[in-house]
Amino acid sequence: MVARKPPSTTAGPLVELDHGEAWTTSRLVAEKFGKKHSDVIRAIKKKRCSPEFARRNFALSEYVDPSGRTVPMYRLSRDGFSLVVMGFTGEAAVAWQERFIAAFNKMERELRRIAENKALPDWQEARQLGKAERRELTDVVQEHALNAQARGDSTTPVERWIMAATKTVSAALFENEFCESISGIRERLTPRQLRRLAMAEEVYAGAIASYLDSGLHHKLVNAEAKRAVLAFASMTGGKEVPGVDVSARMRLGRAAPRRLAAEVC
Repeated sequence: MVARKPPSTTAGPLVELDHGEAWTTSRLVAEKFGKKHSDVIRAIKKKRCSPEFARRNFALSEYVDPSGRTVPMYRLSRDGFSLVVMGFTGEAAVAWQERFIAAFNKMERELRRIAENKALPDWQEARQLGKAERRELTDVVQEHALNAQARGDSTTPVERWIMAATKTVSAALFENEFCESISGIRERLTPRQLRRLAMAEEVYAGAIASYLDSGLHHKLVNAEAKRAVLAFASMTGGKEVPGVDVSARMRLGRAAPRRLAAEVC
């Protein structure tokens, strides 16, 4: 008889935001409930739900496993998750069901907060400012990349240069323990955080621009830009939690929860 995998005890997010909706994955369900992923995939495919329900609650996706293979998985909504795990029994299974439900509840509260935030004129104004600074950053990094490619210093696609610059700025300003997407972080920021991000992108772009005609190797230029944005971050409060203003954190005190991503308790 094949031994069943023990349930995972690894901490991490159970539910994440993606395009304004809360999702988990078949891979996470398998890991946390001690199942083989192939068995969870099979259980999803065997569900006799309507095509409409399947379309709304099960989204076919993929991930790259440790061996480098691209492997299929499903993204599951709250209803999709509930349908899949309702037959899982045992004390450990019930405990994980409760944790996933709590994680969905927490993320749905965060979605409501985001919607309320985005309706504020202050947020919309800050977001437009951010878009302008983002375009400036993209243009400068693109020129920097093309210069390096023309000199034969790099063959890295421009898109990867832009992504690296964006990650550098975001990592300097915000805590991101569970590797949330950069677009996801932007959606959750407060108006003040959006303005701070725009200023940081301006600092990074300015540092790159100051070396465009210097002939300096691109790695040295990138290092200088990183130092500049880290200095800016340090002078403006260091790293903070997306969606939580410093003033709110001070009022709540050290006992306040610092992670807005739904995670294992």
